[in-house]
Amino acid sequence: MAELKIWTARHTTKVAAPPKRVYQLIANVDRWPRLFESVLAVEHIGYDGNSQRVRFWGTFGERRGSWVSARELNPKRLRVRFRQEHAAAPLASMGGIWLIVPKGSGSMVALDHYYRVVDDNPAAARHIEHTIARSSTSMLESLRTTAETDEDDRWLPLPDPALGLEGVRLS
Repeated sequence: MAELKIWTARHTTKVAAPPKRVYQLIANVDRWPRLFESVLAVEHIGYDGNSQRVRFWGTFGERRGSWVSARELNPKRLRVRFRQEHAAAPLASMGGIWLIVPKGSGSMVALDHYYRVVDDNPAAARHIEHTIARSSTSMLESLRTTAETDEDDRWLPLPDPALGLEGVRLS
């Protein structure tokens, strides 16, 4: 059987906030239902140092459902890798990475996706490409707005060195 084609997508935004703050927003999935419109709820399934498994409930395009994501947190490199454990058709697999790069006094954020489509169906691949673009653009805009304007950091958890959350203001 032939290997399925790997499709990729990259979406970026500039954020006028320190890279560590941006990383904290991405690493802290407990905040995601308030941060991202497409995420309705999260459940922690497992955690072992810098790796975690999280069940998300939400929407992907016009589909509602849940999925389990394996995430690797790297606070030193300001990266969060992710992959869905069982992708729903027409996806055969999907994963990606959040990258935060210091840029002047702010940050550049990239949200990369890689995915395979069942039977390499070109129509399904185009549909997924458009869905990822809409979702990523919305998530990056919400991340940017929150990082730049949300002065109330009390929602962040107590400092957790594994997540890179030390030094967070909890007034």
